[in-house]
Amino acid sequence: MKIAIIRQKFVLYGGAEQFVQGYIQQLAEAGHDIHIFANQWSSSDHPNIHLHHVRAFKLNSFIRTLSFSWFAARAVGKESFDIIQSHEKTWKQNVYRVGDGCHKEWLGQRKRFLPALKGFSLSYNPFHRLILKLEKNIFESGQCRKFIAISQMVKNDILKHYHCPPENISVVYNGVDLTRFHPGNKNLHRENIRRELGIPRNSVLILFVGSGFERKGLKSLLQATQDFKSEDWRLVIMGKGKWNKYLHFAPENLRGQIIYKEPVPDIEKYYAAADIFVLPSIYEPFGNANLEALASGLPVITTRHCGAADIIQHRQNGLIVETPESSEEVAENINHLFDPTVRQSMGQNGRALAEQFSPEKNTREMLKTYQEIISDKDK
Repeated sequence: MKIAIIRQKFVLYGGAEQFVQGYIQQLAEAGHDIHIFANQWSSSDHPNIHLHHVRAFKLNSFIRTLSFSWFAARAVGKESFDIIQSHEKTWKQNVYRVGDGCHKEWLGQRKRFLPALKGFSLSYNPFHRLILKLEKNIFESGQCRKFIAISQMVKNDILKHYHCPPENISVVYNGVDLTRFHPGNKNLHRENIRRELGIPRNSVLILFVGSGFERKGLKSLLQATQDFKSEDWRLVIMGKGKWNKYLHFAPENLRGQIIYKEPVPDIEKYYAAADIFVLPSIYEPFGNANLEALASGLPVITTRHCGAADIIQHRQNGLIVETPESSEEVAENINHLFDPTVRQSMGQNGRALAEQFSPEKNTREMLKTYQEIISDKDK
């Protein structure tokens, strides 16, 4: 198959981009002809992967999104493809992978945490109005044949806000590299990473991985530290965001136990050094970091507003926070995991869960969707 993939850019720390890069490699290895339409992407030496640069005017987020959508539609229209799959809200695709979730739902969740006036102004922000217009066009115009929701939660969000035929939405969960993210990494990297970070061998290391601190719920996690029942812990925050703004949410006397680190390419080493993974997101389509942590054998704490909650059974292979803004509830779940026996059992169950989500399974399900579209074309 000749497949076009539209995604604005690749960044080192982007879970969605990392997933797409691995997925593209798998398709290319299977012999498919892959064409990436992006403004910024890392080059590939694979003969089946072709990169097409798409212009975008970066004056502001509104202009960048609008210009990329226009230029991307124009670029893919110059050639004939069996499948045009967009990971962005654009005007030309027959498969839309809803990796960033439903923007209308995200805005609704976000407004719950804002003063009324600020929430009102958010609704009239030109950038958000553009995204909502693009989103509505994709889901309701009938021009896009299939939608790939990366969790059942995302599918429910789409059906909640838009008139979209349910049969056109397939739920295909992401896959995770089960070799790269593996409990065996503890034996290889745990001591070295702890030494690098200055963390004592027996301290409980709580790990947060995510960029966009507001959406990822970092505020409630930092506030939760005041209710921890153990004193021998360290919290590592890895991501991109306004760290200096967020640090003040933690009690001043506990800030010395919190470590901030920029994203790194060898993130699997930090999962290996950790004991607990926490991502108390306000809204998260799935959260690849949850799957990486599960595969690494870590007990995972996520929230009801995260797509990963679809697959997690509370207190069996992970923990689910019902109210992400409640720092007390976040702390309660972390306190439950200060028991090493609970951590070990839940971590083992988490690894078993992750093994159900291989990259190969994801690729098979995506190709099945492609074949359905091509078969419909031939009728």
